[in-house]
Amino acid sequence: MENVIAVGVHRTNNKETASNRSIDELRELIETAGGYVVETHIQNKEHPDRATFIGKGKVSEIAERARVLKVHTVVFDDELKPAQQKNLEELLNTKVIDRTRLILDIFAQRARTREGILQVELAQLTYSLPRITAHFGRFEQQTGGIGTRGPGERKLEVDQRRIYDRIAALKKDIEKISQERSLQREVRRGVPVPQVAIIGYTNAGKSTLLNTLLNQSAALPDADYQQVYADDKLFATLDPTTRRIRMPSSRIVLFSDTVGFIQKLPTALVAAFRATIEEIGTADLLLHVIDASDAEKEQQEKSVQRLLEDLHLHQLPRLKAYNKIDALSPEERMILSGTDSILISAKTGEGIEDLKQTIEKKLTEKWEEHDLHFQFDQEREITQLYALMDILTRKTTTTGYDVRVRVHPQTFAQWSQRRTSH
Repeated sequence: MENVIAVGVHRTNNKETASNRSIDELRELIETAGGYVVETHIQNKEHPDRATFIGKGKVSEIAERARVLKVHTVVFDDELKPAQQKNLEELLNTKVIDRTRLILDIFAQRARTREGILQVELAQLTYSLPRITAHFGRFEQQTGGIGTRGPGERKLEVDQRRIYDRIAALKKDIEKISQERSLQREVRRGVPVPQVAIIGYTNAGKSTLLNTLLNQSAALPDADYQQVYADDKLFATLDPTTRRIRMPSSRIVLFSDTVGFIQKLPTALVAAFRATIEEIGTADLLLHVIDASDAEKEQQEKSVQRLLEDLHLHQLPRLKAYNKIDALSPEERMILSGTDSILISAKTGEGIEDLKQTIEKKLTEKWEEHDLHFQFDQEREITQLYALMDILTRKTTTTGYDVRVRVHPQTFAQWSQRRTSH
């Protein structure tokens, strides 16, 4: 395990700054990446220093502590400019990693699909490119460990021209995969099944929730019951995972597990993982899972909201679910029960049935009612409607059957088009 000194800046001119929580989160990120924080430093500054981010006095103090503790890696809680990183490495005589590079390092460990691996490489090269210049200095300290996983380290050894070419090739490959995903989504849309994207702060229990929903759908034929990876770590899930879940009404709904959000996660880095973002953007409902036991849940909720706004996804219908209520006291439960949210425990299964019923209610809010007429020999078509629509009434007339249905507008349009074409 690699020993690390963690460094953060408390901006004294920002009343909303949460340096203590942010540095705690940085410690979790470092541990997830395989490091161990031996010491933490928080510098109070109105504005970050342009040359060294924390000021030369603080740099000298950390350099001495790194020498005494024999620490060769210093991790900063913000994204450093290339010049700042260069200056810090020379003054500290250590490897210097910022928050963005640390998260990329974790992403490199977590990516499993071909698209995820390509996206990690693209994000790493895009991040590294401004730091690979003739005047940047030496990289011999970057000899391994945290911040050097994936393709990033070996790419430092090639010239900028080859890196530009590699970035262009990666973008082309990712675009091809993205087009394939779009076709898959179109096929899914052709079979009108509602889609729910599970979003939230990292480690809020999204993957555990999806596994709990899967366990309760065991009677669903021809379904993929492979459990999704869930762990008590930040960014345990990176690649999107979609599963079919049977709801209380017997309807089938697609649930997609997505990458967790986090404070100070650059929008450009999130946008690099288009697979997840596209799954969110095409959902009929966003299920926002919040860790009810976390003291910083309100701040985490705001972080998710800001990222959704940056990605232009904040207008999508949303349902909030407070997870991990098994860890709350009765008084804490009472406070949350007064909010417009569902209280659940993905671990124990408490509240899951209420959650599924509320999801169904949300999904059907924009449904329309239509009157349909079928001939006597079309009874089979009526039977097929039950998988797509709510049958409100069915009456026998002298010419056939009058049926009143409630259905999603898009589903009805697709069904009507197929009926007309036959």
